Amino acid sequence: MLQLELISRIKEGDRSAFDALCRERYASMISYARLFLKGDWAEDVVQDVLFSVWQRREALDEEQNLQGYLIRSIYNRCMNYLVAERRSKQFASEYQKRAAMLLASYYSPDNNPTILGLYNADLRRRLEKAIDALTPRCREVFTLSYVEHLSEKEISERLGLSLSTVENHMYMALKQLRLSLEKI
Repeated sequence: MLQLELISRIKEGDRSAFDALCRERYASMISYARLFLKGDWAEDVVQDVLFSVWQRREALDEEQNLQGYLIRSIYNRCMNYLVAERRSKQFASEYQKRAAMLLASYYSPDNNPTILGLYNADLRRRLEKAIDALTPRCREVFTLSYVEHLSEKEISERLGLSLSTVENHMYMALKQLRLSLEKI
């Protein structure tokens, strides 16, 4: 069947002429689409192009090269698919990055009161353990200074120790606490 006659019959709605076109050109159109897309996607593109030809059959031009029109249509649809697929992957990648950042932010002790509470409780237990490891006099001087907020002079008077002895106990307590807590 000549191209002019084939297009004319398809324009008039002759389904058998359209079926003949599909049988004649389908394999070559699939092969061409597979240069760009894999498997079923190539078949979907060709079927979309053929469906579009059938839907717009009245607009077909007998003077136009039908094979060139079909190839150009397949090419354009493949490119549209590839662009959409790339955008979809970029969006998914960006979405995954944002989700990971939000999740990391949520689990940060600074942003999550529950995690902050657990962190503070753990820190408090370690600090209490480090304080308990001090000698009894160092622990007493440290507690009076940092818990009861007494000055070194007030601690000296309360415990009956010289000011330099209180200062030495504070120095030793802070030094041991720093060493114990720097492992955190």
